[in-house]
Amino acid sequence: MYFSKRDDNRESRVPVRSLLTVLAILIATLLAAFFAFVGYHKAFAPLAELAQHRVWTLALPEWAGRAVGWSELLLAAVLLGFALPRLRLWAAGAALLLIINQCVAAAVHWSSGEGDALPQNAVLVLLLGLVGLVAWLQQKPMGETS
Repeated sequence: MYFSKRDDNRESRVPVRSLLTVLAILIATLLAAFFAFVGYHKAFAPLAELAQHRVWTLALPEWAGRAVGWSELLLAAVLLGFALPRLRLWAAGAALLLIINQCVAAAVHWSSGEGDALPQNAVLVLLLGLVGLVAWLQQKPMGETS
């Protein structure tokens, strides 16, 4: 499948796969920046500051909440690997782990009566799913069914 674009009466074709890859690289980079920020915050901020921002990891023992922050920092770095074709499967794995992270976060927010945080979790899951799907599709030639 191709998108057509006209340029000086000439028609050039841009494959949808290339457009999806560029879009996924952009999304993965933005997600990496987001998770690096929140991961750093969870790993290093004082608990009182985390409480002001209703950080879900406060429902965990402090050491576990800090470990979640460190894991988000690590997974953010792995997400950046999406820009390199040979690391895309690793980025898909990071996206899957961050989806699990966001599902746990959503469950904690819901059980704490913080339903207003759920749309953010849903958007992050959707974007991480897109990055993971594009990374997985990049591992197989288009049209191959096996």
